[in-house]
Amino acid sequence: MKTTLLSFSLLAIILTVSLDAFAQPAPGGVSPVITEIMYNPPEIGNDTLEFVEIYNPSLTASINMAGYFFSSGIEYTFPPGFSLGSGEYVLISGDSVIFEEWYGMEAFEWTGGTALSNDGEGITLRNAGGVVADTVFFDDTNAWADADGTGYSLVLCDPTADNNLPENWTLSENATGILIAGTEIFADPGAMSTCTPTGIADDNVITTLVYPNPTEGAFTMKFEAFENTGMLRVFNSVGQVVFAQSVATGTSTLNVNTNLKSGFYILSLENGKSIVRHNLIVE
Repeated sequence: MKTTLLSFSLLAIILTVSLDAFAQPAPGGVSPVITEIMYNPPEIGNDTLEFVEIYNPSLTASINMAGYFFSSGIEYTFPPGFSLGSGEYVLISGDSVIFEEWYGMEAFEWTGGTALSNDGEGITLRNAGGVVADTVFFDDTNAWADADGTGYSLVLCDPTADNNLPENWTLSENATGILIAGTEIFADPGAMSTCTPTGIADDNVITTLVYPNPTEGAFTMKFEAFENTGMLRVFNSVGQVVFAQSVATGTSTLNVNTNLKSGFYILSLENGKSIVRHNLIVE
């Protein structure tokens, strides 16, 4: 099989950091961001080319990543002494040896969770103290670009954007020259993504307000009145549904009172082909 190994450089992005309200910044006020996900590449057998990319958006500060770990999606803990420099990327792959052979760059290798879910799941990165640093709940639905077995990775076009909104992600436009089972791999590991967000058509967007947030368990959601029935689902940090409530036609307000434990959750409000997700933290 003929392959072309590309050399990728680590590029700094000049940007203003916009941190998610629920992801706690590292010392120095900056937090790492999950910016690329390759799942279910077109391989036969094990998905050895899968990877997750993390980016440090700071212009000046490094992040001491020692002890940072993934609590969902994959299993990996960063080693003592590892620091992610300003504007740099780090990669965590399913098989670091094969990853380096194909992509031509080094990556850490996750230690558990042999493959990312082909149906989508939550990927949560926590700091050494167990506080959520960043989390993404990618999905295999019409709201997300089709990266399931197509040879494309999902890339976050703007590292300051909410990476739980599917309209902020799209398929990589970078042709690597790597052919797997006759399908070319498109991915940007270890480099800034050059892409245009796919976006969601206006008639597929549910404009939603969630408050109070953080909450002690009870919260209100306000949105445009549903034209048909829908569903609210609440996912925990490992992608499990811990609460569900049907939404009747004409509903524009939901008052939700749950017995959720303290932690990080993702609200998924669905109305036919429309879907919106919000982060929720319970104190």
